[in-house]
Amino acid sequence: MSNNTYPIYKRYCGWACTDDITINSARLKSLQACDAIIIGAGYTGLSIAQRLAELCPEDDIRVIDAEQIGMGSAGRNSGFLLENNFTAPTPVSAQRLYQLYHQAHKDIVYRARLPRLNDEPANIFKAAATERGVESLNKLAQHLKSSGQVFDWLQRDDLQRITGSDYYRSGLLLPENRLLNPYTLVRSLANQLPHNVTLHEHCPALSVEKHHNHWQITIPNGVLQAPKVYLANNAFAKHLGYGQGQCVTIYTYAGITQPLDEQERKSVMSLGQWGLLPAHRLGSTFRTTKDGRLLVRGMYGYEKEGDQSVETILLQSLKKRFPHIKSAQSLADWWGGTTALTSNGAPLWGELKPGLYASIGCNGVGIIKGWMLGQELAMLSQNKSTLNITELFGKPSWMPPEPFRQLGFLAVSEIEKNMAGPEK
Repeated sequence: MSNNTYPIYKRYCGWACTDDITINSARLKSLQACDAIIIGAGYTGLSIAQRLAELCPEDDIRVIDAEQIGMGSAGRNSGFLLENNFTAPTPVSAQRLYQLYHQAHKDIVYRARLPRLNDEPANIFKAAATERGVESLNKLAQHLKSSGQVFDWLQRDDLQRITGSDYYRSGLLLPENRLLNPYTLVRSLANQLPHNVTLHEHCPALSVEKHHNHWQITIPNGVLQAPKVYLANNAFAKHLGYGQGQCVTIYTYAGITQPLDEQERKSVMSLGQWGLLPAHRLGSTFRTTKDGRLLVRGMYGYEKEGDQSVETILLQSLKKRFPHIKSAQSLADWWGGTTALTSNGAPLWGELKPGLYASIGCNGVGIIKGWMLGQELAMLSQNKSTLNITELFGKPSWMPPEPFRQLGFLAVSEIEKNMAGPEK
C-alpha cells in the first residue's frame, strides 16, 4: 500500500486532448508566504479558490496540484454532471440537496464558460439488467418521488432505442443533467480563476505542518507558508495526517473505444448522446462521447492501481452490451483515477484545526457536490453563514485500522459484486 501524498498514475488520462485553454501556472521555489494555500486543483479546490478570491479580493491565494491541471483525478472521471441525490438520509435533505445541486450546476456552467466545451443535450438515466436491479430502481423511484426529484420511467424498448443495446430491462430517466469532457471542464474552470489566485502545477504537497501562527507546506522545490490551508486532495489527505480514520483511497477505471463508424453511430446514438448509470453501485457505467465513442467505467481497486487485467474486465462488460458493434470489441485506451470513500457516504468537512480546513470524501459523486462543498468551505473560513453540512450529509463514520479495514472492504466488495451479477 502506497504512502505517497499524491497519486502517481501508471497510465495517461484518456480524456486529455488538444485544446486552446492556456493555464497560467507559476513556478514555485524557495520560501514564499501568502494568505491561503489550497492543496488540490480539482473541482473542490478550484471552487474554494473561486469563492475565496471573491470574498478576499486583496489576498494572495495559491492552488497547488501534483499534476498538470486536468490530468489528475478530477479529469479522469466519467464526465457526468448530476443534480440528483440518491443517498441523502431523509427525503427533506434529499430535496434540499437536489435544489442546491441545481444551483451549483448553473454556477459551474457560468464559471467554466461552458459553451466552449461544445456539450449537447443527452439522455442520462439509471438502468437495470436484472430483477434485483429492477427492485433497486423501484426503491430509488420512491426516494426520488418523496424528495421531489424529477424522473421518468424507461422500458426495455425505450432503452434499446436510446442505446442500441437490448441488454437492459428498465430504467429511470433523469432530466436536467449533463455530459461533458471532465478534462476540458476542469481546465476551463482553472482558466477562469480571478487575478489574485495563482496556480502551481506539478507541485505536490509533501507535508503539512503548523509553525507558530502559520501553516507550512513543503513542496519538492521549496516551502509555502500561509495562515490558512485547505485540503482538497480527497483521500490523499490521510498521507498528510488527516482523515486516516474516516476514508480510504479507491481506484476506479474507464475504457474508451475508437470512434464508431457511421452505421454504428446510427445504431448506438440514433437519439443523440446518452449516459447510463447502473442500478447497482458496483455495476458498470456507460456513455457516448461527442466524437462518437463508447466509454465504459467500472471496477474498484483498494488503495492501489490495477494492472493490465483491468482492460480485459472492462472490455468484457462492453462486449456483453454491444456484441454487434465491431468498434466495441476492443479498447483504444483505458485509465484509472482515484476517489475517496467514507463508510457511510458523509464527507469529512470543516475546520479540522485552527486555520486548517478540509473537504474530503466525495464518494464518487464529485463534480457538482465537490463544487458546492468547496464554496461552502471558503465561506466557513471567512466566518460567513454556511449550509448545515452535517444535517445534509451526516458525519463520516470511523473506520477500523489496517489490516481489518482492507479485509472488511474486500469482503463487502465481494458480496456486492455477487449481488451486482450481470449489472457489472
